[in-house]
Amino acid sequence: MNTARMTMFYSITILVGIAGILPYCYSQKCCTVDEWTADMFLDYGLVAIDSNQGSPKTAYSYINGTVKATYDYTNRRCYLKLQGAEVSPLLPVPSMPFDTTIINDYKKGIQYNIGPDGSCMKSTINNMTKQCIPDNAELTSEGSLVMDWNIVKNFRYTITDDITTDVDATISQITSPPSCNPVHMVYFVGSMESGSGSLINLDVMNVVPYSIDPSVFNVPPQCKNATTMVKRNSMLDRLFMLNIFI
Repeated sequence: MNTARMTMFYSITILVGIAGILPYCYSQKCCTVDEWTADMFLDYGLVAIDSNQGSPKTAYSYINGTVKATYDYTNRRCYLKLQGAEVSPLLPVPSMPFDTTIINDYKKGIQYNIGPDGSCMKSTINNMTKQCIPDNAELTSEGSLVMDWNIVKNFRYTITDDITTDVDATISQITSPPSCNPVHMVYFVGSMESGSGSLINLDVMNVVPYSIDPSVFNVPPQCKNATTMVKRNSMLDRLFMLNIFI
């Protein structure tokens, strides 16, 4: 694998990140349907302040791109096609484009990260979680979009893991089947270092329920012998496993 490809992979999976830290949704306000496809726009910004005076005091990373996603909770798998660019002084060039395919196979506990050149990396993942707005989320606003029946709601809630994350979730409420689609997600992610943190914006469009192409989950043969790595559980990593509601 070339140096640029390795740099991009580690920048996404270690420096920065649709598995879940919420339990299976025994208590929730609404959930997505079990199978859907969508188009997404992703914006990710990170600022890291290093308190070690012997190192650069501040570093940043900004990622902008598009995502084509397929979510299949029924068969415990999901697929993402990401295309975009990253800007960071940590990269060897001012702006590095990326084009990668991610296939998450939760039954095997493996994520496949496939580059445009066909190169493949594998990493471990945890169990798949059904995507739901948690019951303790605060409803901050409610209205309709275009038609009265198209109910849109905004929720805010906080996730406490190793790092605290504040989530602002705008969803479209669906009556048949009873469910909700993500529309606009904002994640404010804290840091162990004072003044550091990240902000992620995810816009979700063209959500189509129960219409997936199973061929997107075909794993290329070159992935069979790829070395399996232990995956970090960053916020962007969680999104790359389609944990949109986290």
